[in-house]
This record gives sequence, structure tokens and C-alpha cells, in this order.
Amino acid sequence: MLYRVNNLYTCVQGEGTLAGTAMVLLRLHGCGVGCIWCDTGETWFVRNEDKVNNLEQALGTNTRFVEMSAQAIAQIIVEQHKGPKWVLVTGGEPTEQPLKPLVTELQRSGYRVALETSGTANGGVGASINWVCVSPKIDNPNGKPLLPEVIFEADELKFIVGKEADLEKVDRFLATFRYKESTQILLQPLSLNPKATKLCIETVQNRGWRLSIQTHKYLDLP
Repeated sequence: MLYRVNNLYTCVQGEGTLAGTAMVLLRLHGCGVGCIWCDTGETWFVRNEDKVNNLEQALGTNTRFVEMSAQAIAQIIVEQHKGPKWVLVTGGEPTEQPLKPLVTELQRSGYRVALETSGTANGGVGASINWVCVSPKIDNPNGKPLLPEVIFEADELKFIVGKEADLEKVDRFLATFRYKESTQILLQPLSLNPKATKLCIETVQNRGWRLSIQTHKYLDLP
């Protein structure tokens, strides 16, 4: 099994429940969701002309990717990214690739694994991931359905909110899908917008939810 790797670097998680945690970010390439506000749109398209021969050629290039085995990925992380005890698997949409072999290898190498997913693909189901963040892409442009089995595995549900209408969608979502009693509900303002931030703050205060701020952007971190 080979994984399409777009980027790999040490970071501090900037958002969600695990914000502030040192992690190795593993960005997998390819996404069929097509969100208009996506800040990693360069990872969407899987084209032969963007495939390179080694990781060094892919790093920092945005559109390029290299195919690597789970063992090769884990080895590079162990050898070159000492310190963090977490690996964050993100994308793109990482669950469009079957993640169980990768997660197993990373955990065997001593890491805890966090996943960021849109909830539209099931490649992470059954992979025994340590922390699953589902950011449901409701009404996504490409019409991909949200999968109940993915939603139910979420440790946190993180909703991007820009206006009141987005909150109405959140309410409909929570009334429709089953999720664990322990699942954290987070609201994240769209693109650091001040009005969206105010709306999210007021809502989490009224409902007892959590606020997710993209602190890495305020701190000018990757």
C-alpha cells in the first residue's frame, strides 16, 4: 500500500481540542470535496504530472506528491522529526486512502495518531485512531454525502461558521446524525472573520460548546 504524501513537517496544532500540542503533520494528497473556503486547495487534484520521485521534491511545493509506504513514512518521522509524540494525518481528504496500515505502523513506532477529516470518506473507519476530528462539510460543492459511520467515530465535531445560516445547518446536522456522548462540539470562525468570531463566541457560551480558533494563523505558524 502506497500513500500519496504532499507534505510532512513538525508543527504545533493550532485548532480544535488538541490545540497547542506538538505534532508531526502528515498531509496526504487528494480531495474530492471541493470546499470553496479550503486553504489547502492545492492538494485536491491527483495528476501524474504532479507525482515526484522522493519526499524532498514534494515538500513545500503545494501541488506535488510522492507515493510512500507506511513503513517509509514512519521511518522518516522517527529519524527526522524527534520530539512530538503525535502524528496528525490531514489533507486533502486523508480518508480517501485506506488508513489502517499507516495508523498501525505509526502506533507501532510509538506515536499517537490524530485525524482530520470531512466525514465524506470511510478510509479511517476501524483504524483505531487515537483522536478523530470530523469537520463535517455540510452542503459541500461536489455533493459528497456525510457518512454516519464516520460521524459516530468522531472525538470532536468541528463546524466552520461564518453566519447565522451556518448555525442552522449545525442544528440540523446534530439532530440527524448519531454521535458519542463524549464527543466535543466545536465552532470555528470562518477565515478569522471578526463577525463570525463574535457569533461563535456567543453561541458556545449559550450552548456550552467549545470555541476553536486558528491560533497558528495568529502566530504566523504553518
